[in-house]
Formats: sequence, structure tokens, C-alpha cells
Amino acid sequence: MNLLWLRRNLLALVVVSAVTRAPAQTAGTPAQDQPPSQAQPQNQNPDQAPAQNPNEETNNQVGNTAASSESRAPVPLPLNIDAGSLEFSQELERSNYLRGGVNVGANYDDNLLSVNAPRIGGYSYSVMPDIALDLSRPRAVMILDYSGGYVVNQRFSAYNSASHSAGADLLFRLSPHVNLRLTDRFSLTTGFYDQIGASPSGLGTGVIQQPNLTVITPFARHTNDVGTVELTYQYSAGDMIGMSGTFDYSSFGAPPTGSAQLVNGQSEEADGFYTHRFTPRNWSGVAYVFQRLSFTPATESVDTHSLYLFHTIYLERRMQLAFFAGPEYSELSTQIVSTVVTVPLVSVVAVPDSQDRLSVAGGASFSWLGERTSIRASGLRKVSDGGGLLTAVDFTSGNASIRRQLTRSSTVELGAVYGDSRALDQAASTFSEVKSASGSFVWVQQMGRSFSATLGYGRDYQQQTVVAASSVNVNHNRGWVTLGYQFSKALGR
Repeated sequence: MNLLWLRRNLLALVVVSAVTRAPAQTAGTPAQDQPPSQAQPQNQNPDQAPAQNPNEETNNQVGNTAASSESRAPVPLPLNIDAGSLEFSQELERSNYLRGGVNVGANYDDNLLSVNAPRIGGYSYSVMPDIALDLSRPRAVMILDYSGGYVVNQRFSAYNSASHSAGADLLFRLSPHVNLRLTDRFSLTTGFYDQIGASPSGLGTGVIQQPNLTVITPFARHTNDVGTVELTYQYSAGDMIGMSGTFDYSSFGAPPTGSAQLVNGQSEEADGFYTHRFTPRNWSGVAYVFQRLSFTPATESVDTHSLYLFHTIYLERRMQLAFFAGPEYSELSTQIVSTVVTVPLVSVVAVPDSQDRLSVAGGASFSWLGERTSIRASGLRKVSDGGGLLTAVDFTSGNASIRRQLTRSSTVELGAVYGDSRALDQAASTFSEVKSASGSFVWVQQMGRSFSATLGYGRDYQQQTVVAASSVNVNHNRGWVTLGYQFSKALGR
């Protein structure tokens, strides 16, 4: 936890420095592929808009401007921090606002312990105030948000507790061709409440860097922190180099009696890339990715080295399609624990063991952010974490989401996720393989300028294969409803 404290304080120091040194302006966020003097004007009706994502305009506008020799090169979609966004195009252009409000919600899960039988369902109730600050300066963009409140659980009152979610997204233009971006997302939740508060702007990592989010875990306290640092340099009209680092920390509290044991994990990842424009709509490049995974209470760690070739096609404005593939070398380190009996003594001996393997990693990603419709989809295969039930795994996943504005006051979102996690070392995990599939539906109805209602339903299916035993099927039905009040105040006008 000292490491988390240090990272958050360093991030706060950078924020204060950027705000105090950057001159104020009333223009909106400058897109990366425009000089600051050409920044977009602010939108005059922000009341129903979420906070702006500062790099989304950058990385999706290139398909319309790549033919210009003065356009900014995009961060490759597989490594793009904003790859998970479902924001509409008009939501990306709003900045310099203070937003806040409160949400009162209730949710139901019919299988809190995530077991085959007996199934125990229960309700949770929450009150969650929130506040967000969105500031844009000629060479800096800052978005900060926080929501915190209290969650009451009907079935397991011992888990009644406060919940917190905080995020920071900072973008600095160090020079006309060099950009630095820092992001961090911290959450402390119980159960699946973090799914209810999910933002359309996404997790804050690229497709390649994202953790295993497909595994469905039992009801438990969960602490998660994902941070990214990204530096890019465009040294010619059609060439860019960049590097980034991603840190992911995931820790679970003890679940209720009868649930599966949960695994804590930590991941550090570093990557570097080069991308080149061959035609106005086609960019290709190469990326090297190093990742280190470690787990507790299991004594296992994995180092992976991956080399990806990628190609991105900018089909039209804010519509991208990318492919990536390459070799992946993994070094698995663990300990074999054995008991030695020498009468009258009994001793436990831990012998280090290692395994090396070579495999193929790759995937594809699609993103379209339209005026009233947004779609994202991706598929991925690589070595990853086990999502809370396993240690290191061979991970295959696919997901797709669509968000549609039906009327001026109503929005609907559909999502589907599939994951297959196979343990690299079956002796280190309770399960040898976990397959999961989930579908969700969310309806958001705006009621006037400040009030809204959200209705959601999710159906989950998970097959858990226990080592040397038969598979266990785990199903969930989840529903939630939220009533919210939000306000928005323009700044710097």
C-alpha cells in the first residue's frame, strides 16, 4: 500500500504544478493533431454530457486528417489508452466544467457466492455523491473525478462499507511534437458495484495492456488501481515513436464462507512502439511489450516478452480497425512445496522451479465514435492474469459493445464478453480453466436537465474446471436501478 500512496502523491504533485504554471483560456481541449491555436470551441449545452476524454479526439480524428502533412500521428489503436471508449463524438468536445451530483441505487445478484448450489441471492443499496473537474489549457488538459458513498448489503451485513472511485487523466504538450499523458483509476468496492459505476470513457488502458476482466468472482471487497504513463514523439509528418508504462494492482478481501479462494495480483508492463504512415488512411508499425505478473498467496511470477506487428486502417472520421500479432516468450517461476518426514521431524521444503515457453499472441480491435452511435469490439490472445480466481493464464477473449442515443433524452447500451482462461501452472491455482460469457443491457433516461434514471440487467455464465475434478457451472442474473441528480458549471468564461 506504500507504493499506491507514493504514486497517488506524485500524481497530485504533477497536477498542482500543471495548473499553477499553465495560463488560463476559454477554449476547449486542444486536439493532438491541431496546434493549440486551433483548439475546438466549447459546447454551449453540456448538461447531459459526461467529462471529456482529452485524447479521444486526437486518436479518432486522424482518419479524416491524415492526408495533411501537418496532422498529428495517432497512438496505435492496440496501445491507445482510449481504446475502450463509448463516448459520442459531441461528448468529446466539452471541457472546462465543474460537474457533480449524487446517485441513489439498488442492485440484485441471485448468486452472491458464485457457486453452483445452493444459490444465495441478495440486494445491495447505495448512496454515491460524485464530483468531477475538467480543465483545458493551451498545453495541458486535466480531468479529475471522484465518487464515494456507502453500500448496504441485505444478505451479508458484515460487508456494509464505504465505496470509493477516483480517477485522474492528465495530458501535457511538452513541445509541438512531444506529448506526455498520465492516467490513474482507483476503486474500492464490494461485489459487482464497480460494474454499475462504469464510465463510457473506458478503463484507461489499451487492448494489449488491459487486465483479465472476464472472470466472474464471488461477493468480496475489492481494491483495484490501474495507472499509465505515456510519452510520444512525432519526428516527421508520417512517423512517430512512443513508450508507456502500466501498473495494475488488484487485491481481494475474504469472501463469505463457501466461496472460492481469491487470488491477489500485481502487473507491471512497459512497451515501446514505432508507427509509420504508408497512405493517408493506413498506418503500420512494430511494438515491444514486457510484462511482469506476480500473485499472492500463490508463489508464482511470470515475465513475458512480446513483439507485435500492427496495422491500423482509418476507415472514416473516428472509425478505426486494427490488427496485431507476434511471438510471445514467457518465463514462469514458481515453487514446488513438499513435505519431508524424518522421524521424529517433519519439515516442509520449497524448491524453485521454472518453465519457459514460446507462443503466439495477437488480436484485432475496432472503434467507431459517431454522433449518436458508438461501437467498440476487440479480440485478444496473450498471457495474462487470472482475473482473481487463477494465477497466470493463457488468455483468449472477445468483447463487443454498442451505445445508441435513441432520443434526445434516452440512451441504450448493449454489451457482450467472452473469456477463456487456462492456467499455465495448474498446481498453483484451484482451477485449471475458467470459461465465461456475459451479456448486459443498460437504459439511461434523462428527466429534465439534471435528473436521470438508469436501468440495467446482466446475465453471466461461467464454467470452472477444478484440477482433477469435473467442471462446475456458475450462473448469475444481475439487475440494478439508479436515480441520479447532476449539475454542471462552466469554468473560465
